[in-house]
Amino acid sequence: MNNAATCAVCGGEIVCRKQGMVAPFLARRIWDRPAFPAQLMECRECTFQFFNPRLEEAEESRLYAQYRSEEYRSARQTAEPWYTRKFNSALSHPDLMRSRRESLSAILQRYLAGHKIRTVLDFGGDRGALVHGLIDGAEPFVYDISGVEPEPGVARASGPREYDLIINSNVLEHVAYPRTLLEQIRGIASPHTKIFIEVPFESPLDANLIVRRLAQTGILMALRPSIGLTLARPRGLCLMHEHVNFYNSKSLEALMKSGGWTVEASGSYRVGGPGGGGTMGWCLSSVSSPVATTRRTTSGNCGSG
Repeated sequence: MNNAATCAVCGGEIVCRKQGMVAPFLARRIWDRPAFPAQLMECRECTFQFFNPRLEEAEESRLYAQYRSEEYRSARQTAEPWYTRKFNSALSHPDLMRSRRESLSAILQRYLAGHKIRTVLDFGGDRGALVHGLIDGAEPFVYDISGVEPEPGVARASGPREYDLIINSNVLEHVAYPRTLLEQIRGIASPHTKIFIEVPFESPLDANLIVRRLAQTGILMALRPSIGLTLARPRGLCLMHEHVNFYNSKSLEALMKSGGWTVEASGSYRVGGPGGGGTMGWCLSSVSSPVATTRRTTSGNCGSG
């Protein structure tokens, strides 16, 4: 793990917004240790927020191994009693996926009118359920690092191929280096490829989330007191969990432009789901000019925020 010295989106100057902690589940699953301090950083230029430390590739792999499987659920429920089988299943319920697909279909029909979409790739899309039937007549493909078997009707992406549309949904909030992932997408995009990105528009300092953290800490104090005691402090309300990046419209567009994409349209919409749902932000872009990117890290800590 490393601490980023500059913004992971635009390379701008960052400041510590809030002292926080790595969630007990993450600390145990990735490093086999108790929860420890983390910092919520904010870019002065694009307002992107993210947690330090940044996870390296091997650490991300340990976290997401057998993601949402019974093994994963059981391990997570040990640290988070509310993460039950029912809750885990609800995250991939067909009704939720259908609702997401309908929202995306309406957006794409509006902004891709006049474009012939013959092939669509879900980059980082698990089994490809989101793109199955998303666009009439388009052949759906999926690429996911987990290597899980695509659902019937969706082909696994393999070998050189041109895609008319690449979708990356609910991924960039998880990865430590979002520009690196966009470079990977750019590497398989042709000059005519459109890319559709969507991420949650959320904040770890949202009042509703803070209330939820307080309730969860109370549950832990009753059921897992050894874990609850580690979070019973102000920094315990600002937890680094699976979502390590926090976007708004400004930072999402800054990310696309920094990666050499031309933003053609952007917006947001409400989505339901476990825990009440939230707001999804999206951005439709096309290839523009090459942009050199640099990953800079430091082992230093920020001051109190």
